Amino acid sequence: MGFLDSLLGGEKSEEDSFDKKSTNPFSVSLAFSPLRLSANQHNSVDLIVKVKNISPETHLLSVDASLPKDAMLGFDEACINKATEKRVGEIGSGEFAEVPIRIWANNQTKEGNYGVGVTVYSHYIGFDKVLSYTKKSAYLRTV
Repeated sequence: MGFLDSLLGGEKSEEDSFDKKSTNPFSVSLAFSPLRLSANQHNSVDLIVKVKNISPETHLLSVDASLPKDAMLGFDEACINKATEKRVGEIGSGEFAEVPIRIWANNQTKEGNYGVGVTVYSHYIGFDKVLSYTKKSAYLRTV
């Protein structure tokens, strides 16, 4: 009956329950400054990635950001680059890192909400090897 109990949600013994600790070493939050872009104008906004190391070890940190391919937004003034990487360096236990990433619009940018994807990586020895990563996303409003 042990198999049927596990399917039907029967009683669970204390041996089966164990502490699940998160393997995620970072706490990540995203913000925009200013809050939105103006459509059909050449202007920019800063995506501010705030990272806190919540693990007891020091980590080598980098941040990747990506924009939709079909949007007239970019990480350069010509709105050509749709992905960027910022290498932050080492961040100790309990420390904060704030990474600003500039996003540009031009005179062909339409009104709407555009998804922005951010991935924060923890590296091993150099920036070539990845230990773990955390993904976040946000929407940038263009009016």
